[in-house]
Amino acid sequence: MMASERNLRQRGHDMFEKIAEDVRNVIKTASVNRIFGYARDLHRFGSKYITEPGNQKAIEYLTNTLQSFGYEVEQQWFEPRGVRSANVIATLPGTLHPDLVYVISSHFDSVRRGPGADDNTSGTTALIEAARILADHPMPATIQFAFFTGEEAGLLGSREFVRRAVENKVELLGALNNDMVGWANNHKLDDTIRYSNEGIRDIQHAAAFLFTDLITYDAKYYKSTDAHAFYDAYGDIVGGIGSYPVLSSPHYHQAHDVLEIINQTLVTEVSKTTVGTIMLMASSPARLKELQIEDRDGEEIQVRWTAAPEKDIATYLVTYGSDSDHLRSVFVQDSRVTLSGVKSGMVISVKAVNTRDISAWDWVKIIVD
Repeated sequence: MMASERNLRQRGHDMFEKIAEDVRNVIKTASVNRIFGYARDLHRFGSKYITEPGNQKAIEYLTNTLQSFGYEVEQQWFEPRGVRSANVIATLPGTLHPDLVYVISSHFDSVRRGPGADDNTSGTTALIEAARILADHPMPATIQFAFFTGEEAGLLGSREFVRRAVENKVELLGALNNDMVGWANNHKLDDTIRYSNEGIRDIQHAAAFLFTDLITYDAKYYKSTDAHAFYDAYGDIVGGIGSYPVLSSPHYHQAHDVLEIINQTLVTEVSKTTVGTIMLMASSPARLKELQIEDRDGEEIQVRWTAAPEKDIATYLVTYGSDSDHLRSVFVQDSRVTLSGVKSGMVISVKAVNTRDISAWDWVKIIVD
């Protein structure tokens, strides 16, 4: 095992230490038989492209299924390119920070020529099962399960969802988007983490190796996917799982992207990984914002940042240095600190830590000029 992998595994254990038992209790209820059942039902609708009848049937099916889990479901109707369609949204309100929102999403539409069993019924069924097993396990922050229409027509549903979120001033802190997670080119249960944010990437790797049988690769990739809409509006807060580019299916956008090519066990492992990831993110402080150098006198620097939005922050951890093996660190209560011995080229990093001793899922950083 490489040193970098050993390091990631140790950090993964540390990240999940406080909630590992909760995660195991939730994901053990994930069912491959249920996921196959959702897939079979959606496959019967044929093409779910926005102009096809299957699109409306899928909207009704998703709404009814999510309601059966106890959710109040929102249908976001709009008219993309003159065709009426809807996103389907289920919300699990947060117990401590209901105004802070994390999103898990997948598009449910397909290309016109086929049913899209991998692209993207696989992501859709993983998300349905995630919503089911989390329904009775609310987290400190709110989790939204967003099923997008119109991805194959130009990311229409995700852009409409984000437009409304921005318009309504939703404090959206992180997003996972899964797309094409069910085709396997061999016996391995493997998929690719597609991310913009390295902190989220590492949580996904950790969730996979700690709680599932999923083998994960990763690629910094979000453009031309529904994750792009989140990135454009909210910045570097994106993760997720998908087949491109490490694994690419010969059935992509073909009429033979059908139910028989899908490994439903693989889809189930993706669902479990997604649930573990979002449970930690929704239990942790988010990445801080607006870290800046406020004053400097030689090697003494005062930095400040916007206070964390969570109500249960205990302290802030500040590290600085030019070598990760020799970082200085300090804990502070306020959202500013004066540091000594700071030289040009050093990196200053800050994250919040809450009262459960769970630290933020990513650092905010600044390089000293």
